[in-house]
Amino acid sequence: MDEQEMAATVARYWDELWTRRNVDVVDELFAEEYVRHSSAGTKVLGREELKREFRTAWHFLHDAVSTVDDQVVDGDRVWTRATTDGLNLDTGEPSLLTWLVVQRLAGGRIVESWNATLPGVDWRS
Repeated sequence: MDEQEMAATVARYWDELWTRRNVDVVDELFAEEYVRHSSAGTKVLGREELKREFRTAWHFLHDAVSTVDDQVVDGDRVWTRATTDGLNLDTGEPSLLTWLVVQRLAGGRIVESWNATLPGVDWRS
């Protein structure tokens, strides 16, 4: 994959999953064995488990719109700073989430990521 293809794959991740909520795209974007590193630890997920996790996350970010604010492709990794605006269904309050995500791609799919989320932080310029 060249840099443009990698950036396009990650752009689909943000648009299809976090804005359009199209869980079916998981099969196209992710390897069957995906490794996620986050503040909750490291977890290996299959596609079906990943789909369940997206559905759960969407409950807390209702009517969410995600924008990619900054992105860099370096080797087999895509570094993204993004913002998600939505509504928290539990509280009824607006929800803002800033993301710092590094996704490693292999064979045209996302195989690993390092995720940092910052609730209530707005780094858009």
